[in-house]
Amino acid sequence: MIELQHVSFQYDQGRPILNDLSVQFGQVNQQVIGILGPNGVGKSTLFLNLVGELKPTSGQILVDGQPIDYSKKGLRQLRRKIGIVFQDSDQQLFYSIVKEDVAFALHNLKLPQPEIDQRVERVLRELDIWDLRDRPIQYLSGGQKKRVAIAGILVLQSEWLLLDEPTAGLDPDGRRRMKELIKQLVQRGQKILLSSHDMDFMYEMCDYLYLLKQGYVVSEGTKQQVFGNEQQLLDCRLEQPWLVKLHQQLGIPLYPSAQALFEKQARE
Repeated sequence: MIELQHVSFQYDQGRPILNDLSVQFGQVNQQVIGILGPNGVGKSTLFLNLVGELKPTSGQILVDGQPIDYSKKGLRQLRRKIGIVFQDSDQQLFYSIVKEDVAFALHNLKLPQPEIDQRVERVLRELDIWDLRDRPIQYLSGGQKKRVAIAGILVLQSEWLLLDEPTAGLDPDGRRRMKELIKQLVQRGQKILLSSHDMDFMYEMCDYLYLLKQGYVVSEGTKQQVFGNEQQLLDCRLEQPWLVKLHQQLGIPLYPSAQALFEKQARE
């Protein structure tokens, strides 16, 4: 469980980014949690506070009932529990070869080499990038780099995975692969927190959502509840997912995904 208790944050005096947030992530039936909002609303800032890169101006964040320990040792332990993949994957890729970059954090933990090799191979195979293990990172596509960045977090066996704008810069195939990857991680029990203003992607992926406006949570609930309120989304400079629009404007059933809709149509 990750709990925010009256958390506020500001970079400059008098310009708050997060405003008195009190939420709990990881309640029952919340495995993929979405943070919605347009650019500049504070989604990335929230994520950086959750992993201890930033410290709240006021309030506190608890992980499994304990306040975050901002000591060097405490932050190392925190990042073994909560891992983040940034919007720009290049921010967290440090080595030139894929397998060396993925193993980087494990070497810092001074794990035995056989265990490092085992973890790296397992994760690379799981993410379907084992064939890239000896490739220079500079020659990878944007989608491949995102998978390498995710691998570098998954080898730590973190309970939580934070994905900041995971579809940014991806082509349609990369976007499809990202959806498939998230579904695979969910099936194995991974808890995921997604941040995005891609409404169609968030509708398909998330089972619970928080809508931010000017640093406040203005709405939370299931995707049917949050995405069903068109005016509130428009007030936050967002659009309804197209599946929700079809449901409300044409009266067709509300399908959980485009695939479910097309499969239904093919059977009729």
